[in-house]
Amino acid sequence: MTGTAYSTGIDIGSTTIKVAVYDRLTNLIYSTYCRHHALTIATLSEILSDLRAKLGSIDIDIALTGSAGLGIAEALGLPF
Repeated sequence: MTGTAYSTGIDIGSTTIKVAVYDRLTNLIYSTYCRHHALTIATLSEILSDLRAKLGSIDIDIALTGSAGLGIAEALGLPF
């Protein structure tokens, strides 16, 4: 799968993180929903590690949403 672009939406809210990854044909190939217990960065890191373990090293386009997503998007230079 290396070299293929996938669309990834990450919603970081006040209590949960939701992630969805779609291929170019808009097939859902990965999703998760979990509570972050105010440990947003650590939880997001765990989710992204799981994503990499399941899908390997792939190119993804990321967009962040949610009440806690703005600060992370700004800090990482990602679209919100």
